[in-house]
Amino acid sequence: MVFYRKYRPQNFEELIGQDHVKKTLLSAFNSGKLGHAYLFTGPRGSGKTSTARILAKIVNCERQQSVVSSQSSAESRELEAESLIPCNTCYSCTSITDGSNMDLIEIDAASNRGIDDIRELREKIKLSPSSAKKKVYIIDEVHMLTTEAFNALLKTLEEPPAHVLFILATTEVQKLPVTILSRVQRFDFKLANLEEIKTALKSICDKEGAKVSDEILNLIAEVSEGSFRDAVKLLDQVCSMGEGISLEEAQGVLKANDFSETTGFIERLISSDAKSALLLVQRLNEKGASIKEFTNSLLRALRQMLLIKNGVAEVGDFEVGSKKLEILQNLTSKVDQEKIVMFLENFQKSLEQLKYTTISSLPLEVALIKSCHIVVVIARSETTKQSQSGSVISLDDGMQEGVGIASPALQARNDGLGVENHQSEPIPSVENMQASDDVLVITDKWTYILETIRPYNYSLEALLKQAKVKNCDGVNVILEVPYSFHQRILEAPKSRTLLESILADVLGKSVKVTTVIGKREVKPSELANVEVAQDDEIVRLAAEIFNS
Repeated sequence: MVFYRKYRPQNFEELIGQDHVKKTLLSAFNSGKLGHAYLFTGPRGSGKTSTARILAKIVNCERQQSVVSSQSSAESRELEAESLIPCNTCYSCTSITDGSNMDLIEIDAASNRGIDDIRELREKIKLSPSSAKKKVYIIDEVHMLTTEAFNALLKTLEEPPAHVLFILATTEVQKLPVTILSRVQRFDFKLANLEEIKTALKSICDKEGAKVSDEILNLIAEVSEGSFRDAVKLLDQVCSMGEGISLEEAQGVLKANDFSETTGFIERLISSDAKSALLLVQRLNEKGASIKEFTNSLLRALRQMLLIKNGVAEVGDFEVGSKKLEILQNLTSKVDQEKIVMFLENFQKSLEQLKYTTISSLPLEVALIKSCHIVVVIARSETTKQSQSGSVISLDDGMQEGVGIASPALQARNDGLGVENHQSEPIPSVENMQASDDVLVITDKWTYILETIRPYNYSLEALLKQAKVKNCDGVNVILEVPYSFHQRILEAPKSRTLLESILADVLGKSVKVTTVIGKREVKPSELANVEVAQDDEIVRLAAEIFNS
């Protein structure tokens, strides 16, 4: 039998974590106040269905019923109940374990989601249990039910027969109607931490007589992402390769990356070495590593660096171990907090974009180019500050004139790899090298500004793509636009309020937006067109409107 079925928790002591759930359910049972309908919600593999089965055993355990009925003292009854439930030896417990109990009905809502399925359930609910005290219905992935099915379930869920217990389980609680949520007692399950998973895996290894190194167990715990079920399945996969498996072999089986690859990648980001970082991603592709898992490990490492930066070293040690912590501390000393946050934002976004791309490594590659670019922009901002303070500083070849444009050297490196300087939106240009710090921040965050505006006002976003940041004196942000039409839209109270609120969020202070109309370079072809159409009344009116 596979490990995840063989070692499925059969009582609350074996259930990893979820102490708040276990304590509340046991207390309710011992006091005779169990509800008639529960909702278990949380990530996959966190123990929702296992807890539901254990609860079904508790309410129907034959040995527990006989012990409780023979006790006169409430205190002794509670002690006996906690030590014996469920016994996992009586017919009711063993039949639930092997899946043969007629009074435990598990329904997969993904495949039984229609109104007819719920109507059939309602009819069968009226029948008394065949042998158990209570008939327990476990509806898994309940969010998959149709609206009609939810409506059909409402009345039964609110007032079920006394012999029925409902347990609903879902990973997407936000999809449940409010009417359902109001009729159940909700318990939120959380993912297990690394130490809890490692303890459980060591216990399984001891029972199976398997010799697996701590490094591999750490790797399995990290790859499982807090899911006990996934961790046990991965352990089964590793153990099937026999004893003496190396860490490198385990990484190949689990499609996991080496920690040194993650830290090496971060070091390249800090030094703005886009070429080396891209080559590392290329090597990951060649060996068939999972880009998603690499990005996840990258985010985990950056998160630990953020914790270290803020003096929470104990958490870092608990999550990654002392040796890895020392490496991360060394990396953290080379970078400031603002850059770490920017890296996290970029790679979190790339992880979200993975599901929409046909080239799995593309979001990661774009994110690393942006991250290296951010480092250069910030370095230039610091250089500008020193220049304005009066010290003589020579600018390196990291940037050309204008923020957001790579230097010839950097561009040549990227061109040699066949990689373009990706920008999801055009970045406004700055008029001179003496641009203020606020202008640099706005320029660097321009893509974020446009993406934030988009859901509220598509037209405003389109107009801003043609605008340029002309100046910022600390209070007023001056935008240059090509036409008076753009100016009227941007000066409208609704548009201005939205833009100013987003700029305030970016700059950390209140600012006012003003606009000026810039001069456009007239092409010869445009002059010829004007000469041809100069007598056309409609063209003349349009020209006045757009100020061309």
